[in-house]
Amino acid sequence: MLGIEELAELEEKLKDELFENLTEILTRLNRTGQLESLLTLLGMSSLLGSEAPYQVHVTGKILVIGQADVKEKELYAIGKRMGISKDRFELHLNYNDGANFNFNKVQYNPEYSVILVGPMPHSGVSKGNASSVITNIEREDGYPPVIRLGNAGLKISKSNFKDALSSLLLAGKLKPDQV
Repeated sequence: MLGIEELAELEEKLKDELFENLTEILTRLNRTGQLESLLTLLGMSSLLGSEAPYQVHVTGKILVIGQADVKEKELYAIGKRMGISKDRFELHLNYNDGANFNFNKVQYNPEYSVILVGPMPHSGVSKGNASSVITNIEREDGYPPVIRLGNAGLKISKSNFKDALSSLLLAGKLKPDQV
């Protein structure tokens, strides 16, 4: 950690450097995709303008992916009791489905409202440079909200599925079907 005098000296050096090379620095940051990160870190992200972030439709599909301890018909029944039709669910309930599923089809796709994930392999088609497929889709822009199901580790059960849907409905991130 720097002392007061060292901080003052660093401040002067930064002012001089920024004054002389600001255009070059901004260009380099923009070209490498780091400009937004820097401005966010400095608490100045509003300087980039108010480009609207990607919005998902609250009446879209609900992707449920990962090993389930529940049968499909039970998940559909829970959804139906909450006002969500069977047609809005896309279920991939085998362990290896998460590794083989191409999540790019969900990215920036307004047909999807949320992704509910259970146990699946860490590696897969959509892992990218992240430590796992789930981490990648949580961090990348353009994906609907990702909800990890389970309390102590990933698990798709009737109760945590119902709780997730309830929370999403209450938060307005999902809307029930029109009756």
